[in-house]
Amino acid sequence: MNTTNLFCTLSSSRIAQLINSAQHIVCYAVPGIQVKPAQALVEVADRLGPEMLTVCVDFDEYVMRMGYGELEAVKQLRAAGIIVNHTQGMRHALIIVDDEGYSFTLTPLYLEAEPNDTNTINALRLSGEQVKEALARLSPAAKAIAIGQAVTPEKNFEYLAYQLMLIPPK
Repeated sequence: MNTTNLFCTLSSSRIAQLINSAQHIVCYAVPGIQVKPAQALVEVADRLGPEMLTVCVDFDEYVMRMGYGELEAVKQLRAAGIIVNHTQGMRHALIIVDDEGYSFTLTPLYLEAEPNDTNTINALRLSGEQVKEALARLSPAAKAIAIGQAVTPEKNFEYLAYQLMLIPPK
């Protein structure tokens, strides 16, 4: 999908396409989950490992009645070994795939049909910094990777001294 537009449209089908494009990590936080994105998450978990997926869903009965999600989708995720975290009160949605992220609203399918065109805008593309911050807060895998790649103060000083030519390169 990788669009440069600030605003765009995300339907279950487009979300599934985005998830299927994952090469490293997926974070999906939503009020409820539909079958198409759930199937895409199952496929990606087979390829990347379920630990590289973070899924947060509100299991409230009201959420299901409004048509934000399907119980069958959650069952598919759990059967595939994907941990589904309960996030009470979630009414907004977030999807991050690798370094691309969107903040969006799901369509309450009990009230209206999902948008299938680009005229109904329901998503906002996140900046790179927002994607990093959201992953650091929500994804245990992303947090562990960031900690592993963090530069220690000693290494940072050594690099700075090298750049200033205060110490010879090793």
